[in-house]
Amino acid sequence: MVTRQRVGAAVVAAVGAIGVTASAYLSWFDDDDATQIPLERLFQTDATGEPTSYWNSMAMPLAVVALLGIVGALLLSRFVLSLGWLIGVAALVLWAVMSSADDAVSFSFGDIQAGAWVCAAALLVMLAGIAALRGRERDTVAPEPVEPPGLP
Repeated sequence: MVTRQRVGAAVVAAVGAIGVTASAYLSWFDDDDATQIPLERLFQTDATGEPTSYWNSMAMPLAVVALLGIVGALLLSRFVLSLGWLIGVAALVLWAVMSSADDAVSFSFGDIQAGAWVCAAALLVMLAGIAALRGRERDTVAPEPVEPPGLP
């Protein structure tokens, strides 16, 4: 039987995952949202220009987080939810590291806009849901003690 605590934790994790994806539509840096940042920006410091499609933008891994979050919540799977969380954290951290390493962009902590902060907060909410999603409680019966055989 599925307990209310497991379902509640899965819902919290799914809400966090949807929040990560929603952050893609807010400004992250220099009034650009994640749909305007090329996916190559996560791996290169000199990636410039507009992405050719939504799936070539930084919003793609954030959308994958929502997909894994919903599937993981429906399956009550900590593994699937954790995989989505790792993808979200990787996208956020790689974006921050590559943006700060780019010499062409003056990047400071104060320049980070709402989208990145919402993403970070949603990842924390997702992590709280994953942590609260405990394994199934099994009925365990203690084995009866067995006396060792006597020595002759």
